[in-house]
Amino acid sequence: MYSNFKEQAIEYVKQAVQEDNAGNYAKAFPLYMNALEYFRTHLKYEKNPKIKEAITQKFTEYLRRAEEIRAVLDDGGPGPASNGDAAVATRPKTKPKDGSGEGGDGEDPEQAKLRAGLNSAIIREKPNVKWNDVAGLESAKQALQEAVILPVKFPQFFTGKRRPWRAFLLYGPPGTGKSYLAKAVATEADSTFYSVSSSDLVSKWMGESEKLVSNLFQMARDSAPSIIFVDEIDSLCGQRGEGNESEASRRIKTELLVQMQGVGTTDQKVLVLAATNTPYALDQAIRRRFDKRIYIPLPDAKARQHMFKVHLGDTPHNLTESDFESLGRKTEGFSGSDVAVCVKDVLFEPVRKTQDAMFFVKNSDGMWVPCGPKQPGAIQVSMQDLAARGEASKILPPPISRTDFDKVLARQRPTVSKSDLELKKNMLPDYFFLTIESVEKAQALSLHHYSKSFQGFSAKLTPEQAQLLAENEAVVSVFVSKMKKLDTTHSWDFLAIDSVNQYNHLSMDSKSNIIVGVIDGGVWPESKSFSDKGLGPVPKRFKGECVTGENFTLADCNRKIIGARFYYKGFEAEFGALESFGKPFFRSARDSDGHGSHTASTIGGSVVDNVSYFGIAKGTARGGAPSARLAIYKACWFDLCSDADILAALDDVIHDGVDVVSLSLGPDPPQPIYFEDSISVGTFHAFQKGIFVSASAGNSGLPSTASNVAPWIFTVAASTVDREFPTNVYLGNSRVLKGSSINPLKMDGFFSLIDGSAAAAKGIPSENASFCNNNTLDSNLIKGKIVVCTLEAVTDSRREKGLFVQQGGGVGMILIDPVLKDVGFQFVIPATLIGQEAAIELQDYIKTSKNPTAKIGRTKTILHTKPAPEVAAFSSAGPNIISPDIIKPDITGPGVNILAAWSPVAVESTGGRSVDFNIISGTSMSCPHASAIAAIIKSYRPSWSPAAIKSAIMTTATVLDNTKRLIGRDPNGIQATPFDHGSGHINPVAAIDPGLIYDFNSRDIIDFLCSTGASPSQLKNLTGHIIYCQNPPIPSYNFNYPSIGVSSLNGSLSLYRTVTYHGNGSTVYVPCVDSPTGVNVVVYPTKLKFTNAGEKKTFKVKLTPMASSNGSFVFGALTWSNGIHNVRSPIALNVV
Repeated sequence: MYSNFKEQAIEYVKQAVQEDNAGNYAKAFPLYMNALEYFRTHLKYEKNPKIKEAITQKFTEYLRRAEEIRAVLDDGGPGPASNGDAAVATRPKTKPKDGSGEGGDGEDPEQAKLRAGLNSAIIREKPNVKWNDVAGLESAKQALQEAVILPVKFPQFFTGKRRPWRAFLLYGPPGTGKSYLAKAVATEADSTFYSVSSSDLVSKWMGESEKLVSNLFQMARDSAPSIIFVDEIDSLCGQRGEGNESEASRRIKTELLVQMQGVGTTDQKVLVLAATNTPYALDQAIRRRFDKRIYIPLPDAKARQHMFKVHLGDTPHNLTESDFESLGRKTEGFSGSDVAVCVKDVLFEPVRKTQDAMFFVKNSDGMWVPCGPKQPGAIQVSMQDLAARGEASKILPPPISRTDFDKVLARQRPTVSKSDLELKKNMLPDYFFLTIESVEKAQALSLHHYSKSFQGFSAKLTPEQAQLLAENEAVVSVFVSKMKKLDTTHSWDFLAIDSVNQYNHLSMDSKSNIIVGVIDGGVWPESKSFSDKGLGPVPKRFKGECVTGENFTLADCNRKIIGARFYYKGFEAEFGALESFGKPFFRSARDSDGHGSHTASTIGGSVVDNVSYFGIAKGTARGGAPSARLAIYKACWFDLCSDADILAALDDVIHDGVDVVSLSLGPDPPQPIYFEDSISVGTFHAFQKGIFVSASAGNSGLPSTASNVAPWIFTVAASTVDREFPTNVYLGNSRVLKGSSINPLKMDGFFSLIDGSAAAAKGIPSENASFCNNNTLDSNLIKGKIVVCTLEAVTDSRREKGLFVQQGGGVGMILIDPVLKDVGFQFVIPATLIGQEAAIELQDYIKTSKNPTAKIGRTKTILHTKPAPEVAAFSSAGPNIISPDIIKPDITGPGVNILAAWSPVAVESTGGRSVDFNIISGTSMSCPHASAIAAIIKSYRPSWSPAAIKSAIMTTATVLDNTKRLIGRDPNGIQATPFDHGSGHINPVAAIDPGLIYDFNSRDIIDFLCSTGASPSQLKNLTGHIIYCQNPPIPSYNFNYPSIGVSSLNGSLSLYRTVTYHGNGSTVYVPCVDSPTGVNVVVYPTKLKFTNAGEKKTFKVKLTPMASSNGSFVFGALTWSNGIHNVRSPIALNVV
């Protein structure tokens, strides 16, 4: 390890000897002491015994000389002899001096001497480092300007309760510019600047260290306004009670506490500025004295780019702006000092080239410049030859080039190694230690550390601790971790996925490198759906892991399941240990409830023939993108997912290099604002990294309940396919009632019917008994019978009702469910759901028949039913309550009665039956359909952005069912609106080749959020950076989204969109408008002519309302067509 401690010591010795010889003993003494401090430090690292012995000898000599000078200064006598005695054992008492001493008339001579030693700490010549020279660190610079500049220049600002900051603590990794920032303060501040270190304040004499501290603060007050900067303050003020703490150290801390308690008042105008790499090592009381704490992180790419420019200064170079940007990207992990060292090395590269050059050429100024042998005018001569000819002053090194930087960077590494970074990622952020009382307690409270893709952590905190953390300058945001909920043989045939290749004349690569991340409940790796047969090696760009755990080994990953991780700390922090639930689970990525395997196989399941659920839905099972690779992130347990665990999963998703991430989960309504929602925050970072994010819209079924509505998320509603699973009821009067469920059980013969209301248990009202809840039915009355139950609320558990009937002795159940009558639920006994019309006939039969009987048939499979699709009754709907100008959901896709892989141990929802494939419903099922289609598009269009893929799917969606009528909404088939299905039903065939694209990036999203009134702190919460909005902001309705929404149309309004052409050859698109009721819509221009792919055109849509829409939205559409492609955008307007 190289250090310059010895050189520093020698330099101090030279100065000390010079002052000593001149008789300036008061100045010589501190210089000797500084030299001794550096010598002492160097001896710790010196390995050569001979050198160590020589330095020790010199150290003894200089120490003896320093003690001689000290004795003279204490006694006020004549100068010491050059060969005086060695150091005295105890310090002589100070004698009074006359007024001619160092301190001047009337001043305590000892005080004068102490102050004389501190005079070297005053920065008399400003370092000439400007604010602009400090790259990045905007929040730190702003805070320091508030504390340093404003109180001096604008004292009138600080009245009443507003007071300047008393003390600043700059903390963060080494080499990040803390000291450099302090130099900028010294330059910019019109104040006396004291820069002190431990060597300035530590003395071996009893009582002198605290006197030095006291005098330092008094000098600062005397010269106010002033700033005291203490670098590496942890070397002075470590934790109390540590084994290496000395009495002097305790006294220094005590004096600092006393002095800092009194600084910062308006009449004193003294600011304390300190820096440390290890804030958690500071004494807690000292730490509290710093009322402003600023985290100084490693510089980002833009800051590093600026640093390269600053350090190069006006040195001749030929680097372009693009070169500087590239250098900023290539030096990830470099600190500010690393960049400075790199540039310093680069500055010598032209000199080295000149020394080694064998050919030179004269430039226009008559200077010799090194060159290649083939350059015109080149002569073969060396630098030494030119010097020998007397032309040394005429030799000019070449300008610095990009090649010089590449050469230096090839041999330079960040001072923090990869292993250090790996260790760092598992450590808590420094600012967390500042909030909690001790390191040990902070570590015990921590859950996850997010460091791969965005910076942050989750921890179990009290509201007071959370508030303290939120007030820290380094903290972007603090929000409560909440719980999210987890929200196919024929569905892909219905979507005509087999036609994708033929329609577009493209071949799907069987060794596809598209990677889909699935954040869900894990995977059952033994399922045939996850076979890797025919797949090539795992893509090299994938950086994920196969994390082993309970019943999950490295062998459970393959070329299909290429990664598997699991997260549980957030869940256990909320609910306690997983074991306390009393349910089967695996503390690993293995799936115990089936949901995760179902969604993953729907996306990328391999082809499996002859699949069914006990003969139901028989066919070939496959995912939409069977050649896609799957990365599994298990963040959900028992159908619940913690925000803390979801963020940890998203952090890994972004780091691992997936192309698409699928989240079949979301919050209960109402949707949280984006800045306080884990999914919104995490997926924004994913969007920035080019990852397509698909998420379920939710299963609440009501208006304004759609979840995951951020514009960077693809929000998916659920709809039916053209397949039904009738489970009919055969009445004793030969009538057949249509029912629906997944019932593999055969009922032999007819059984008596009884309505639940007629079988009330003792003390239970008949109406309550009709709902068949727990302990409401009389087992004597229902034993051996089929019980008719009624749904009390949409949220009722239908499966539990069947369980309660079985427990009472019932042999079957008919559930009257007007809402979800077409959803295939499974029960422990033969059971089915019927709608209101069938319920009327059934109840009339029971009332009029003396012995009503019935039989529940086994479920049948019927294909090509009509109408289809219909939006599912349970599918959550808009409008978007967070951003009402953005129509949500974006799309609808198959989500009712979907067959896919299952965990055989997950029997709770299968009526206790162990199965490898299962049929379930929800937006959890429609979301993976959209994810798979996005993966297919990405495989064909790898350069497309997430927004481009979103646009392709949305603008090619269909709004017609298979009867060529507008799509309806279950249960009554009323016409659906964009708030039900977004742009329509997903159409993968057309989405591959959409013709035009509405694209946007993260900057456009920021502009959109600015238009909705997002504050700077909220934007920082989301992005992690300080964001300044345009003034005035771009109107929210001008966000380049593939749909058009205006939530408050008051008078005529013009909005704009930009489309990008994706096609071959010239073409012309013309608009076709379906105007919303009561609104005139005109599009300018009337034609969009394109010549080349990638060409962009902007158009205007003028909206002129004719009448109010009376508080409701009205809907229409704009379609651009060139005769081949129809690019459709829904319109939703609220005319006020």
